[in-house]
Amino acid sequence: MVHCDLQVDWSVGRYEDTARQLEPVSAHVVRLAGLVSGERVLDVGCGTGNAALLAARAGAGVVGVDPAARLLSVARERAEAAGVSADFVPGTAESLPFPDASFDAALSVFGVIFAAEPERSIGEMLRVVWPGGRVLIAAWLPTGTVTTLMGCFARAVAAATDEPVPERFPWHDRDVVAEIALRHDARVEAHEGQVQFTGESPEAFFAAQEESHPLSVASRALLESAGAYDDVRREGVAVLTDGNEDPGSFRVTSSYRVLELCASS
Repeated sequence: MVHCDLQVDWSVGRYEDTARQLEPVSAHVVRLAGLVSGERVLDVGCGTGNAALLAARAGAGVVGVDPAARLLSVARERAEAAGVSADFVPGTAESLPFPDASFDAALSVFGVIFAAEPERSIGEMLRVVWPGGRVLIAAWLPTGTVTTLMGCFARAVAAATDEPVPERFPWHDRDVVAEIALRHDARVEAHEGQVQFTGESPEAFFAAQEESHPLSVASRALLESAGAYDDVRREGVAVLTDGNEDPGSFRVTSSYRVLELCASS
């Protein structure tokens, strides 16, 4: 769950392990979307298909788009196993491969927040929905134990590359996103949520992430080559231990915000 400016191949590792713990967020976003059977829905940065499959079960015609080929394959396999119909195609949030006004709703659960060009991506998501359609984006709030852990990695990567810690686009900030949305005749509402990450222990949770999460895999390779990874691991486990909410095993709570962009009709 490390969030830093690395060139990341999201097909490496096993992002599906993290995606399972994020399923409640997808359910929240799909509920907020208020989907009606027969509507057309786009899942941007769909990953393994959490939101796409839920939307398909609600009777929507669904397309998921993601740049990671392996994750698209996982999503297709999940759709087949669940007996639901959904299409999954390669593409990026900055240049969605769909005509204007193709969908009733566009969703993104911690997907578009990794886009290299945030403003362009917001415009693209609004472009592909009908007038009167809606765009829902789930973004992390910069608080809590996982954010602190991410900061450890970001500082270490910055030191290893002799670069400053990058400033991230504040996807969680309603006012910032609303300013961009207004240029596209859209208004913004905010909805709050929380999700829990669990494991057998802080050490076990860290170990699982370093082996499976694409961002962690990319960070580990860079930091090991710089001889800094052991120190980061010790610091990271200490952060998780301090923030642990369940002394008998491991649990931390992360807060997120869903920004709902409503396109003018």
